[in-house]
Amino acid sequence: MKLPLVESVETLSLSAMRKLVAGLVTKAHGHEAEFARLRTVNETQRLEIERLKLDNDRVRLENQLLRDEIARLKNLPPRPPFRSSGMEKATEPKSGKPGKRPGRSAKRDKDRVTREVTLKADVPDGSRFKGYKSILVRELVLASEVVRYRRERWITLEGKTIIAPVPTGIIGGFGPGLRRFCLAMHAEGQVTTERLTSILNGIGVEVSKRQVVRMLTADLDKFLAEDHAVLHAGLLSAPFITVDDTGARHARRDGVTTQIGGERFTVFRTGWSKSRLNFLSLLGAGHEEYVTNDAALDYMRRRQVDPSLIEKLSAHPEKMFGSQSVWLEHLARCSIDIFDKTLLRALSEAAIWAPSAIMA
Repeated sequence: MKLPLVESVETLSLSAMRKLVAGLVTKAHGHEAEFARLRTVNETQRLEIERLKLDNDRVRLENQLLRDEIARLKNLPPRPPFRSSGMEKATEPKSGKPGKRPGRSAKRDKDRVTREVTLKADVPDGSRFKGYKSILVRELVLASEVVRYRRERWITLEGKTIIAPVPTGIIGGFGPGLRRFCLAMHAEGQVTTERLTSILNGIGVEVSKRQVVRMLTADLDKFLAEDHAVLHAGLLSAPFITVDDTGARHARRDGVTTQIGGERFTVFRTGWSKSRLNFLSLLGAGHEEYVTNDAALDYMRRRQVDPSLIEKLSAHPEKMFGSQSVWLEHLARCSIDIFDKTLLRALSEAAIWAPSAIMA
């Protein structure tokens, strides 16, 4: 329907006005019908998209099940239940800008000169000496050395034998420098024990793989104590604490690496558990203490532990326990079922969390 031209409503006659209104009403009804049709088409397409998504998810699931079955038939290790967090990529060194020369550091080595060699020049007769022109050369000396320590032996008047002690750091016939090299290559250079054994034998150090493993794993208490001290100092001084964890497989088991860090420190702990109890034990920084003070009792009440059990622990005169075995013996003496895993977890979380609450 062709509507009349409208220049001014006042110029339209009554019949033209009726014709205009009827045309507008007809167009409005047509637009409503078109809108309803488009809405129906849109709803149909939305349902079709959801159906396609479901079919896609079903196909992906069936594909993964087939891959798992193939891996099982080939006796391959199962796939991990979670993806890696990408922490290893973050530790890779960043490449510098292309075309930029690295800075020189010879000036910083002037105070670290370990040996000075004077080189003579072949000059003709009558030449005048004008001093020296110095150059700093960085060199690495790798040499095998076998040291025989002759330890004095004395016998006292009482018949007691006294033997001079060996220098500090010697473990199993290997010196501290050799062990320092093995630790640096293995921990920082990520060199395997097999390759490390080959490198040492190539230099001239006759050593077996078992001896290399012993050097890497023996007498680590000092490093462990330093690591615990770093965590303890960081928890006391850091204005904030960040926590994250990532999964990894080791020896065909699902492991968890927990990162605890602050403004100036970061520590990593790897274990088999991701529970709250395990995290609270990590905050102890190597101190395995169980305390049943007011903070621990309040924690138990928030975890809705039986009030009668809380009363038993509160009334008992002993409040501090140095190890897990002592803590379990205390619970057993208080007639608490230590085989109830849910109850034991709540009580242990409270007792381990209490020292951290005091420290905070």
